Amino acid sequence: WRPIAGDSMVVRAGFGTTYNTSVYQNIAVQMAQQSPLSKSLSVQNSGNLTLANGFLQSPNTTSNTFAIDPNFRIGYTHTWSLSVQRDLPASLILTGTYLGIKGTRAPQSFLPNTWPSGAVNPCPSCPTGFTYLSSNGNSTREAAQFQLRRRLHHGFTATANYTWSKAIDNGALGGRGSGGQLIAQDWQNLRGERGLSPFDQRHVVTLQTQYSTGVGVKGGTLLDGWRGTIVKDWTISSGLTAGTGTPLSPILFQPVRGTGVTGTIRPNYTGLSIYDAPDGLYLNPAAFSAPAPGTWGNAGRNTITGPSQFTLNAAMARTFRLRDRYSMDVRLESQNPLNNVRFPSWNTTYLGKQFGLPGSANPMRTVQLSMRVRF
Repeated sequence: WRPIAGDSMVVRAGFGTTYNTSVYQNIAVQMAQQSPLSKSLSVQNSGNLTLANGFLQSPNTTSNTFAIDPNFRIGYTHTWSLSVQRDLPASLILTGTYLGIKGTRAPQSFLPNTWPSGAVNPCPSCPTGFTYLSSNGNSTREAAQFQLRRRLHHGFTATANYTWSKAIDNGALGGRGSGGQLIAQDWQNLRGERGLSPFDQRHVVTLQTQYSTGVGVKGGTLLDGWRGTIVKDWTISSGLTAGTGTPLSPILFQPVRGTGVTGTIRPNYTGLSIYDAPDGLYLNPAAFSAPAPGTWGNAGRNTITGPSQFTLNAAMARTFRLRDRYSMDVRLESQNPLNNVRFPSWNTTYLGKQFGLPGSANPMRTVQLSMRVRF
């Protein structure tokens, strides 16, 4: 960092490289669950498949369900940042930050030798029924962050943050909400998987506050007797987070031909608004249609913006000094004290009965009082 002469301003910059070495653990587990270390079969559905013959080798089975590119390399990210910090009156500090991340060699999975429903198998003799893992993916994220912080003064401190960002990938290296495996719809069009990252959240606002009583005259520092006993030494804190929704992918729930994998096929867009939904739904079913026989769906990955998010938590605590070496901690805390109903996501399975409906709701209001005696 470098202070600028004659002004209370600080400029910071940084650059770093991080490697994704944890990828090998998942690869080792999947390799250990197939031949020659174990036996696993990917069996195409047929009318005569029973429990008695389900594990017998046949021409329509593949002994291995997972393969890895022999040229696989661990991924890495380049991260760079630039921030400017400025002191303001009233014990305030303003910080603006630009953050950039570029991911290279991200894990990317696809299903070789597969074909869309309604098409003729172009290579009946080619092996199929397995997932192939390569390291040809990439990702980018750029963010602008603004923070306004109030130093602890008269018992009160607070921090407000606003982040405006965008993340794009075709194979995430990792991060919040991106732990699931990405399998391409069309193994011959991996570029078609490029879209918003599953953890992309365009706008996020957070607010953290804390107030301690008994600091300053207005905080009751001069009170004594029973009034001072009641008012002093309480710590009251709260945390608020509000943001736009994260991306969701439209899904056509049918197995990929030649495999037992479902959930990777997407429908077609009709051109109608996704969010102009009929009563009782949050998404418009008429915005999608089933792909024509022999074609893949043209709906992009993570092209639906999920519901906005809001969380609020609050707590107050105090330690009472008892006689001798005894003390008692009292804490009252509440999760979602406003009992605000928010949905994490919507159901995006096209032609499903739950399409356009929320799958679940965030936890309802809870209030907890705890007391602990220490000696």
